[in-house]
Amino acid sequence: MQGTSPVPDTEFERQFHRQGYSRIAGLDEVGRGCLAGPVAAGAVILPTRPSTDLSEVVRDSKQLTRRQRESAYGVIIESALAYSVGWTSAAEIDRIGIVPSVRLAMRRALLRLQPAADCLLIDALSLRTINLPQKSIIRGDSKSMSIAAASIVAKVQRDGLMTKLAETYPEYGFESHKGYGTKRHTDEIGRRGPCPEHRMSFSPLSKAPTPRVQSSRTEIGRSAESFAAAALENRGMSIVGRNFHTRFGEVDLVALAGETLVFVEVRARRSSSFVTPAETVMGEKSRRLILASQRFLQDTDVRWTDWRIDVASVELDKWERPSAVEFIESAIEE
Repeated sequence: MQGTSPVPDTEFERQFHRQGYSRIAGLDEVGRGCLAGPVAAGAVILPTRPSTDLSEVVRDSKQLTRRQRESAYGVIIESALAYSVGWTSAAEIDRIGIVPSVRLAMRRALLRLQPAADCLLIDALSLRTINLPQKSIIRGDSKSMSIAAASIVAKVQRDGLMTKLAETYPEYGFESHKGYGTKRHTDEIGRRGPCPEHRMSFSPLSKAPTPRVQSSRTEIGRSAESFAAAALENRGMSIVGRNFHTRFGEVDLVALAGETLVFVEVRARRSSSFVTPAETVMGEKSRRLILASQRFLQDTDVRWTDWRIDVASVELDKWERPSAVEFIESAIEE
């Protein structure tokens, strides 16, 4: 580790411990200033008395080399009481702005924590819509061990995602700069134009040509399904099936909400559409969805008494990227 780097400690955590709290989540974001890819927020609950191994490796992620971060990441996930990462996509960032997107990613990370946090330490921000005791700390990743751990978890997972995106868009070099505005990156944007993972509201992209969009209805549909699946998981639901084929048709998503099995028909639509999502699954389409769902129920060993069919309306932005989703529960009835 770099000896000149600030060493975060657990003083802020101990202040909450003395007030009777035991599950203190540190939160930090990664990727705020990137030109491409999602923003990621890490949430980590450390043990009340962190081990010496944790104390030795947890630092502000920006002060660590890639190898040091990955080593620290392994120690954190082995030691933490809970950890998670929440994401806000490039299209969502363009829709609502970067600061609201950071807060949204943090809220999503908190919803995924098991066990749930009972108070929060947050780097530089507050979450007014979260009804938990919380403290905002400027440069918190250099002061609080929990926040520093969250920054490492978010950084390692986001870097991994950007490396995977490089396989889809190899010309931009995402694996090397992770979406930041390096010379190579901006040169490639100028040469090739942006791709769907770029943040079109960010300069200089706001003046760039229209990005390449998905080339087919199938690709747009799959992108919308993935967006809806992530939104369901952000709601605390589990995805137990995707693209279940029957002779009656396909069930896009199957999710578990508590004791209820939820079949989800995903509808991608442009914001200019005047047709409601429910109107697109009426009549024969509705009947086929019911039959396909019943086939799934017949093929599983579990006997479900509570199930429903929802419609997920995924709104596409002007670049045909999923940017928002609305769920209509029990949209189709037997």
